[in-house]
Amino acid sequence: MKKYIFSVLMAAMAAFTFISCEDVPEPYTQPAGPGTTDPNQKGSESNPYTVTEAIALIKAGTAPSTAVCVKGKITAVTFFNATYSSLSYNIADEGSSDVIEVYSGKGKDGANFSSKDDLKVGQTVVVKGIVKAFTKNDGTIVNEIDKNSTIISIENTGTTTPDTPATGKGSLSDPYNVAEAIAAIKAGTAPTTQVYLTGIISDVAFYNETYKSITYYISDDGKSKDMQVYSGKGLNGADFASKEDLKVGQKVTILGKIMKFTDKNGNDIMEVDKTSSIVKIEGEGTGGEVKPDPTPETSAGITIDNLTVTLANSGVTAGESLKIDDISTLKPDDTLTEIKLSDGTVIAFDKNSGINAPAYNSKFNELRIYANNKMTFTASKPIAKIIFTCTYDSNKKWNAVGNETATVVFSGNTATYTNTFNGTGGGVQLRIAKMEIVYAK
Repeated sequence: MKKYIFSVLMAAMAAFTFISCEDVPEPYTQPAGPGTTDPNQKGSESNPYTVTEAIALIKAGTAPSTAVCVKGKITAVTFFNATYSSLSYNIADEGSSDVIEVYSGKGKDGANFSSKDDLKVGQTVVVKGIVKAFTKNDGTIVNEIDKNSTIISIENTGTTTPDTPATGKGSLSDPYNVAEAIAAIKAGTAPTTQVYLTGIISDVAFYNETYKSITYYISDDGKSKDMQVYSGKGLNGADFASKEDLKVGQKVTILGKIMKFTDKNGNDIMEVDKTSSIVKIEGEGTGGEVKPDPTPETSAGITIDNLTVTLANSGVTAGESLKIDDISTLKPDDTLTEIKLSDGTVIAFDKNSGINAPAYNSKFNELRIYANNKMTFTASKPIAKIIFTCTYDSNKKWNAVGNETATVVFSGNTATYTNTFNGTGGGVQLRIAKMEIVYAK
């Protein structure tokens, strides 16, 4: 009897065990089950978005907030950031002029870049990063893959220059002259790729120390500033060392994209866009006609030299200083109100009568002081001098050194800078990348 009861109990337990196992979750989710990430889903390494698809997501506001993969052909390599060992470059679908800018991206599997030549125009890449829209200060919206993206794969060797006409107008054997280039731009028939054109340098306007480039003007006769070559590179893409590397009167053959640029005053400028290169230089030019960059006439106590703005207190003698070589170390908020420095000096920011309030731009790591904003430095002793190292605005094409009508007032232990502007529009911002405060002895 006992054996019988024991057998019945064992059978019941076995049945219970088999039934219960149906409710126990599997130790691993089945590949087709819920909660899995399909390795072939759109935006994955094996099934990346096209550039067109990524742009559509950005414009629709449905772009993922996490990193996705985008495949495209490199159409331009625009900038090497030596500080971060990163490259900014553009990609597009084959045959399309719509591009996404890969901003400050990393190399294969996150490796550092060592130079601009590490990527080539014409290479096809799969890039993994966050796709988003970035709004520039002038309101222009840029479709981009945000900084710190990585390259998953690179196909083919590419070329050092974008596709250009092999024959016909705009080719090396039949370059545009300046008049022809301007006519094509105005007619809307200018190619979207780079072309060759020739002209005579009529003015050497500006040397950009950051990008080692020169902005200069050309015309067919060398006497008028018909076309601007904006932030162009030297022979075969080489860096320039100074404004003196080009001379008025030299004849140049340039490879670049011709286009129309509208400045902040609504003026249309016929230009060769940035990253152009010179393929041929003829003649020694006329020598000493290279004009120095004009020094703006500023208010008392303020001097501007290229990208350096100096606020000087003539009533005291300079002594020790505090240098800030990296604005981010101050840990400023996006909306600026007050920053306390390591030595106790306080910088207070005030919107004042401006439209926009002072701000910190973390992407470019700079303080931005807009028209009519005010900035007050309060120290434990009088301030002899404040030196700002500013940045160049490549979109608006001016040095972001504040308005010529800006003022500074030194009183006791305070110095107050006001980016005064009484004209129409937004004026010129003061964008501070570095600063040095020199105290009185």
